[in-house]
Amino acid sequence: MARKNRLLQTTMLVTLTIIASKAVGFLREMVAAHYFGTQPEYDAYVAAYALFYIPVLLLNSCITSTLVPMYTEARARRGLARADRFASNAINILALIALGVTVLMLLLAGPLVRIVYSGYEPWKAQLTAELVRVMVLTLAFNITSISLASLLNAQEKYIAAQITGFPLSFAIILAAALFARTYGVRALAWGVFAANILQTLVLVPFMRGWFNYRLIVDFRDRRFRHLLALAGPAVLSMAVSELNHMVDQWRASYGNAGDVSALSYGYKVITLLTGVVIVPLTTIMFSRMSRMVAENDRRGILGIVRRSTVTIAMVMTPIIAICAVGNQDVIKALYLGGQFDLESAAVTAGVFLFYVIGVLGFGLRDLLNRTFHAMQDTRTTMYVSAGIVVANVILNSIFHALMGVRGLALATTISGTGGMLVLFYLLRRRLRRLGMKRIVPDMAKIFLASGLTALAAWGVGSLMPAAENRMFAILRMLAMGGAGLGVYLIAALALKITPLMEFIGRKGNANDGRRTADHHGLPRGGRTGGRVAAPADADRVLRTGKTEKKPERVHAGRHRPPRAAGSSAALRPARAGQDDAGRHHRRGDGAQHTHHQRPRH
Repeated sequence: MARKNRLLQTTMLVTLTIIASKAVGFLREMVAAHYFGTQPEYDAYVAAYALFYIPVLLLNSCITSTLVPMYTEARARRGLARADRFASNAINILALIALGVTVLMLLLAGPLVRIVYSGYEPWKAQLTAELVRVMVLTLAFNITSISLASLLNAQEKYIAAQITGFPLSFAIILAAALFARTYGVRALAWGVFAANILQTLVLVPFMRGWFNYRLIVDFRDRRFRHLLALAGPAVLSMAVSELNHMVDQWRASYGNAGDVSALSYGYKVITLLTGVVIVPLTTIMFSRMSRMVAENDRRGILGIVRRSTVTIAMVMTPIIAICAVGNQDVIKALYLGGQFDLESAAVTAGVFLFYVIGVLGFGLRDLLNRTFHAMQDTRTTMYVSAGIVVANVILNSIFHALMGVRGLALATTISGTGGMLVLFYLLRRRLRRLGMKRIVPDMAKIFLASGLTALAAWGVGSLMPAAENRMFAILRMLAMGGAGLGVYLIAALALKITPLMEFIGRKGNANDGRRTADHHGLPRGGRTGGRVAAPADADRVLRTGKTEKKPERVHAGRHRPPRAAGSSAALRPARAGQDDAGRHHRRGDGAQHTHHQRPRH
């Protein structure tokens, strides 16, 4: 119970930190919208930032999906000193790679803009290339900050890892407010330049005391070479959302003026929704799953997948319902004013509507990607992500011709949701069973309650006149959101949705596998009430009447058979802070039980 309370407290603190970061980030977007609206000049800045973000996205996906599980494994099996050496080597080599990419982009910015945004006029293409060259100068600092944040997450210092969004927002807000009228969008590019440096500097104090950095560059390091082998496939799987957004922007560049900006504004709202709920959960669960993989705890991984699926659906589905009904008011409340007029709001709201209906699929897809990466399997997610991008390109061609810029958002939603379903199917094949039938009742209740939420929000909105200014749009959103969330809470309590009932201290009626007991109600390992409890696999033993072989490793790669009883590893005494199985534990945790051994009959 204490461990669950700590997990809940950590999740809430991380969520509050991300909410604050996203709020400041949206203040940044509102300031940019006030000064530039959907003007063609701002299209150039959006396109330049997208090109600058390509190497950031690729290296970020490489780092976050591989460094956390590999550092966790190295620390558990090799010790802290060896883990720090591996991490230092990885940070230094990745910074050198970023410097090489910087030189290439400085030389090739012009041709790259003409290829990707071939629909731009010459003056706009030239301005875009100029902005790219400014932003990319401090790319190495950006990549270093991502590496440091990943190590903080691996060390379960989640809050410190989430503060890097504040320097970016404050730097761009100050640049726009002080220099936008004089230098235009060039001021925003220099704001990005400064933010990249600040993002690294703010993380350095949090690394002191536990991380021993070394100035080492060893390309022959076995662990780093394994990181690169895992990183290649992981890049595509983790970057699929941003890649799809870039594909949408590329297609929109052939459309009406301002379509690229409308896509950008709509997508920013989606990143806010996913960042507030999904990012905290997947960040924490990724570290926990990486530790469970190191311990070969298959049942724990399955429990996290089921618990996270229900939690994401319970929180996101009513928000999706309210935002879909009030899409016009959401955009007006956030952006309306200055150069962002009612016409810009109408175009952006259409884009936002077709993006927001796919948020649940996007969130669950990210969770499943993290699950495969925790098992050090990046090839599966790479193949699925490649299919998602190809499907998005094909659907973009169809829906853009039929629906204009809104069709691009719809294509992204369809392809992303389809990829999520494929990942669920592949994970079930990988782990042989997921136990998802346990959460079907809760999922049905969530969708029913969310439908009532949408009806309540629509009813309140229909009683109020349309918003013509930002303040009235905010009032409409508060009224619709308040009514919708009130109805959802009442319906959820009446239907007894399990996560909500557990949160308020009461028991729901669906067993989604979150307890340490199995679904027969038998506790895992140890002793209870003076008698020996059933093992973790008791349900299988009772059904078959025989034990099974020791389970294979959860992570990808060759199977690793257990060492013989007479091997040196078996005879080596456990070090301080470890149990008999060699696993680390904190002082005072009590005996550490292993669940690898099956009972003798």
